[in-house]
Amino acid sequence: MRIPIGISNRHVHLSPADVEKVFGKWYQLTKFKDITQPGQFACNETVTLLGPKGKMEHVRVVWPTRKESQIEIMLGDNFVLGTNAPVRVSGEFSDGENISLLWPAGECFVSKGMIASQRHLHCTIAEAEDMGLKNGDMIKIKIPGPRGLIFEQVAVRARDDYALDFHIDIEEANAAWVKPGDWGEIVG
Repeated sequence: MRIPIGISNRHVHLSPADVEKVFGKWYQLTKFKDITQPGQFACNETVTLLGPKGKMEHVRVVWPTRKESQIEIMLGDNFVLGTNAPVRVSGEFSDGENISLLWPAGECFVSKGMIASQRHLHCTIAEAEDMGLKNGDMIKIKIPGPRGLIFEQVAVRARDDYALDFHIDIEEANAAWVKPGDWGEIVG
């Protein structure tokens, strides 16, 4: 089965309380563009990540807000920030890295909220069943081409509000010479 590939840059999911801390009381995030998952979008708003060693500016905020704030970076970003964010499935950040978010309206400290996102496959529950999979499974996805490779440890994320999409970050996409609109195939 051909699986569309989505490429993700570093980004921030904020809680409603942290939106107010960073952007100001009653602030409403605004839409920049839709992303691959239904009802989600990249916001016009960006923040600066401040680590012990350095900072990263213009990190995009993603809608919708979440119960707790979470920052998703690439592993190489740890060198710039002086952090050690672990690879985790989005939403699993009990042992994530600490980080501060800055914006002219304020600063926000996020405890254990920064991770490098585990590569994952979004799909509906029915799509997962059709492929013989279930939420939480680990699979392999093959990328064809001149720098083709097989991505191992791909977490299956099955929910009825998801659209079929294999998510990797920019570092992983560059390693396989993948661009938006490319396809992969489940091989194990």
